[in-house]
Amino acid sequence: MINAFITGIIVSTLGFVCIHSVDPYYQLFILASLLGLTAGATTSLSSDIRIAITYISIIMIPLISSMIMINTSLSVILAILMILFFLSQVIMIRQSYAQAQKIKELNAQKNLLNNLFSEAPLGMFSYDKNLNIIYANEQLRYLFEYKDMTIMGLNLGSMFDSNIIEVFKKILTHGTQSYSGSYITAKDSHLWIKITGFPFTNTNDDVLGGMGIIEDKTKEYTHTKELESLHKKLKDQIEHNQLLLTENKEFIADMVHQIRTPLSVIMTNTSLIEMKSESEVSSYITQINSAINMLSNSYEDLSYIISNDTIDYKATDIDLSYFLDERIDFFEVIADANDKTISTSIESNIKVTMNDTELERLIDNNLSNAIKHSCDKSNIEIVLEKSNSDIVLQFISKGTGIRDVTKLFEKNYTESHGAKRSLGLGLNMVKTICEKNNIIYSANSEDNTNTFTYIFKG
Repeated sequence: MINAFITGIIVSTLGFVCIHSVDPYYQLFILASLLGLTAGATTSLSSDIRIAITYISIIMIPLISSMIMINTSLSVILAILMILFFLSQVIMIRQSYAQAQKIKELNAQKNLLNNLFSEAPLGMFSYDKNLNIIYANEQLRYLFEYKDMTIMGLNLGSMFDSNIIEVFKKILTHGTQSYSGSYITAKDSHLWIKITGFPFTNTNDDVLGGMGIIEDKTKEYTHTKELESLHKKLKDQIEHNQLLLTENKEFIADMVHQIRTPLSVIMTNTSLIEMKSESEVSSYITQINSAINMLSNSYEDLSYIISNDTIDYKATDIDLSYFLDERIDFFEVIADANDKTISTSIESNIKVTMNDTELERLIDNNLSNAIKHSCDKSNIEIVLEKSNSDIVLQFISKGTGIRDVTKLFEKNYTESHGAKRSLGLGLNMVKTICEKNNIIYSANSEDNTNTFTYIFKG
């Protein structure tokens, strides 16, 4: 740079001193040469506006002064032309400097953008109008598991499904777009992503391509789904608890009714006994014993329902023929008190393997229902027999026909007749016991004859 200044000073000095003594044509040649030298030097030094203007001033101002001093029409014209050239060079230097500064700023912004791209925790990329990726940061490669390969130049169609591709296409035609949905990476990892995209344009607002920002929302999506699932479970649990509360209220009301009836019988017959002689109390004692047995049966039902989920009722070998006779003896008193009879057809030495408490609940509920819902002065028939390798147990009674046998074993379903009430839990309890012990259960109602059949598979 110092050599350039020294050369400029020498050239301008020689031109100032010698240009007076040469022919006008040589003056033009010298001026043209110096102007060319000035233009070339100005271009090379235009990166610094101060140096460039100083250099052109060193060369041009002495020459302009010298041409004015010659004081001829040609020299004046040349001086004016040199002044115009000097001004044009100054303007050009300023424009070149401004352009260089703008390019410098753009490069700085580009570097800043590249740094933002590389350091951002989001996947960021740009693409052209053909959906080819121009630039992508490392986070995008990490997010989509393209660690061992470049994604520069890849077409978006090879990375995304049709729904996401439509989003990137709309960015080019409709402006800013967003999308949330599932995505499967190159290594089959399942993500939930959020995409925000916008177009980038030139100074004429022509769309050159698009920019995409992709955020991994998998954790937030998973947490949201877990919260929704938990909310649903809590809601279902609340509804279940409310149902249980309603059922408990109904159960307590029905149980109170079931207990009140035998208690009233006991109290009434006890009062009558006090007023009668010994020979007259037999029927009242029968009523009392019946009521006590009814209370006992209700208590056993309640006990089983309460403890069913907490006690492991283990199976044992049971003589079903003998066991059934014992339970019928227990209910004979209740049947007699209700003016009904029980007849049996029981094969001997029939054995089953199940828990005795559960077998008792199965038999007792069927006997209780048969007595409760059969016609007055009717007979209840109990049948136990073998059929090939199976064991068949039947409870047959005469009474009002069952409206819907398909619902009879459902929880809380009852078919009450007149003033009689039922817990609506007995046959559902029987159903639970049957399903636990692989017993086939069914009900049939024809011509006012109701038959409950239980088949113990051999």
